[in-house]
Amino acid sequence: MFRSPAVAAPLPVKVEVAPELLPLSVLSLDLPEPSFGWPRYLTGRGIEVVSDDIGRLSVGRADARQLLDEHREREAQLAQHSAEIEQRAVEADQQRRSQIWGGIPADRMPSDAAPASVMLQAAKDAEPRRSTPLEEAFGNSPGMAYHQFPARPDEE
Repeated sequence: MFRSPAVAAPLPVKVEVAPELLPLSVLSLDLPEPSFGWPRYLTGRGIEVVSDDIGRLSVGRADARQLLDEHREREAQLAQHSAEIEQRAVEADQQRRSQIWGGIPADRMPSDAAPASVMLQAAKDAEPRRSTPLEEAFGNSPGMAYHQFPARPDEE
Protein backbone atom coordinates (compact mmCIF):
# COMPACT_ATOMS: atom_id res chain seq x y z
CA MET A 1 0.00 0.00 0.00
CA PHE A 2 2.69 2.52 0.98
CA ARG A 3 5.37 1.30 -1.29
CA SER A 4 7.66 3.88 -2.72
CA PRO A 5 8.28 3.78 -6.40
CA ALA A 6 11.53 2.28 -7.52
CA VAL A 7 14.22 4.93 -7.57
CA ALA A 8 16.76 4.67 -10.26
CA ALA A 9 20.39 5.27 -9.46
CA PRO A 10 21.37 8.89 -10.02
CA LEU A 11 22.93 9.58 -13.33
CA PRO A 12 26.49 10.77 -13.17
CA VAL A 13 26.61 14.49 -13.84
CA LYS A 14 29.75 16.01 -15.13
CA VAL A 15 30.17 19.58 -13.90
CA GLU A 16 33.02 21.62 -15.14
CA VAL A 17 33.60 24.73 -13.11
CA ALA A 18 36.23 27.08 -14.31
CA PRO A 19 38.64 27.08 -11.33
CA GLU A 20 40.14 30.41 -12.27
CA LEU A 21 36.83 32.31 -11.90
CA LEU A 22 34.92 33.35 -8.80
CA PRO A 23 31.27 34.38 -9.17
CA LEU A 24 30.36 37.83 -7.89
CA SER A 25 27.55 36.28 -5.85
CA VAL A 26 30.15 34.28 -3.91
CA LEU A 27 32.36 37.35 -3.56
CA SER A 28 29.38 39.23 -2.07
CA LEU A 29 29.31 36.73 0.79
CA ASP A 30 32.65 38.01 2.07
CA LEU A 31 32.70 41.61 0.86
CA PRO A 32 30.04 44.30 1.09
CA GLU A 33 28.68 45.04 -2.34
CA PRO A 34 29.30 48.60 -3.55
CA SER A 35 26.23 50.81 -3.70
CA PHE A 36 26.40 51.08 -7.48
CA GLY A 37 27.00 47.36 -8.06
CA TRP A 38 29.93 45.04 -8.59
CA PRO A 39 30.26 45.32 -12.39
CA ARG A 40 30.57 49.10 -12.40
CA TYR A 41 32.93 49.12 -9.42
CA LEU A 42 35.18 46.42 -10.82
CA THR A 43 35.39 47.85 -14.33
CA GLY A 44 36.23 51.23 -12.78
CA ARG A 45 39.16 49.55 -11.04
CA GLY A 46 40.31 47.88 -14.22
CA ILE A 47 39.19 44.38 -13.21
CA GLU A 48 37.58 42.37 -15.99
CA VAL A 49 34.10 40.97 -15.29
CA VAL A 50 33.27 37.87 -17.34
CA SER A 51 30.57 35.21 -17.42
CA ASP A 52 31.45 31.76 -16.15
CA ASP A 53 30.34 28.49 -17.74
CA ILE A 54 26.77 28.80 -16.43
CA GLY A 55 26.37 32.52 -17.08
CA ARG A 56 27.15 34.05 -13.69
CA LEU A 57 29.15 37.26 -13.61
CA SER A 58 32.58 36.38 -12.31
CA VAL A 59 36.09 37.73 -11.75
CA GLY A 60 39.44 36.04 -11.74
CA ARG A 61 40.58 34.39 -8.51
CA ALA A 62 43.70 36.56 -8.36
CA ASP A 63 41.54 39.70 -8.58
CA ALA A 64 39.19 38.34 -5.90
CA ARG A 65 42.18 37.58 -3.66
CA GLN A 66 43.42 41.15 -4.15
CA LEU A 67 39.98 42.54 -3.21
CA LEU A 68 39.84 40.36 -0.10
CA ASP A 69 43.35 41.38 0.95
CA GLU A 70 42.48 45.07 0.55
CA HIS A 71 39.31 44.54 2.59
CA ARG A 72 41.30 42.86 5.39
CA GLU A 73 43.80 45.75 5.41
CA ARG A 74 40.97 48.30 5.64
CA GLU A 75 39.38 46.37 8.50
CA ALA A 76 42.72 46.21 10.35
CA GLN A 77 43.25 49.96 9.88
CA LEU A 78 39.72 50.69 11.13
CA ALA A 79 40.27 48.47 14.17
CA GLN A 80 43.56 50.20 14.94
CA HIS A 81 41.97 53.63 14.51
CA SER A 82 39.08 52.65 16.78
CA ALA A 83 41.53 51.37 19.41
CA GLU A 84 43.46 54.66 19.30
CA ILE A 85 40.26 56.70 19.68
CA GLU A 86 39.18 54.48 22.58
CA GLN A 87 42.59 54.88 24.26
CA ARG A 88 42.43 58.67 23.92
CA ALA A 89 38.91 58.68 25.36
CA VAL A 90 40.01 56.57 28.32
CA GLU A 91 42.98 58.87 29.00
CA ALA A 92 40.80 61.97 28.76
CA ASP A 93 38.27 60.42 31.13
CA GLN A 94 40.98 59.49 33.62
CA GLN A 95 42.37 63.02 33.49
CA ARG A 96 38.92 64.51 33.96
CA ARG A 97 38.19 62.21 36.90
CA SER A 98 41.51 63.04 38.54
CA GLN A 99 40.54 66.72 38.59
CA ILE A 100 37.23 66.12 40.35
CA TRP A 101 37.45 66.86 44.02
CA GLY A 102 36.55 63.81 46.06
CA GLY A 103 35.16 65.71 49.01
CA ILE A 104 35.42 64.58 52.61
CA PRO A 105 34.36 61.09 53.67
CA ALA A 106 31.30 61.04 55.91
CA ASP A 107 33.18 59.33 58.77
CA ARG A 108 35.62 62.29 58.94
CA MET A 109 32.79 64.80 59.14
CA PRO A 110 32.25 66.21 62.66
CA SER A 111 28.73 65.64 63.88
CA ASP A 112 28.23 69.18 65.16
CA ALA A 113 29.53 71.00 62.06
CA ALA A 114 27.72 71.86 58.89
CA PRO A 115 29.05 69.84 55.91
CA ALA A 116 29.50 72.98 53.81
CA SER A 117 31.70 74.66 56.41
CA VAL A 118 33.83 71.52 56.79
CA MET A 119 34.34 71.31 53.03
CA LEU A 120 35.17 75.02 52.75
CA GLN A 121 37.74 74.68 55.53
CA ALA A 122 39.25 71.61 53.84
CA ALA A 123 39.53 73.54 50.56
CA LYS A 124 41.21 76.43 52.37
CA ASP A 125 43.63 74.04 54.10
CA ALA A 126 44.52 72.48 50.76
CA GLU A 127 45.61 75.80 49.26
CA PRO A 128 49.35 76.42 49.24
CA ARG A 129 50.45 78.84 51.91
CA ARG A 130 53.54 80.87 52.47
CA SER A 131 55.90 79.48 55.09
CA THR A 132 56.96 81.64 58.01
CA PRO A 133 60.59 82.71 58.53
CA LEU A 134 60.79 80.39 61.52
CA GLU A 135 59.64 77.41 59.43
CA GLU A 136 62.23 78.26 56.81
CA ALA A 137 64.98 78.66 59.40
CA PHE A 138 64.34 75.23 60.86
CA GLY A 139 63.51 73.63 57.55
CA ASN A 140 65.99 71.99 55.24
CA SER A 141 65.60 74.49 52.45
CA PRO A 142 68.93 75.21 50.69
CA GLY A 143 68.38 78.91 50.05
CA MET A 144 67.26 81.97 51.81
CA ALA A 145 63.89 83.58 51.32
CA TYR A 146 63.28 87.31 51.39
CA HIS A 147 60.11 88.35 53.19
CA GLN A 148 58.78 91.82 52.91
CA PHE A 149 56.76 92.59 55.96
CA PRO A 150 54.14 95.28 55.88
CA ALA A 151 55.37 98.61 57.13
CA ARG A 152 54.29 99.72 60.53
CA PRO A 153 51.88 102.62 60.47
CA ASP A 154 54.37 104.85 62.31
CA GLU A 155 57.11 104.21 59.67
CA GLU A 156 55.12 105.37 56.68
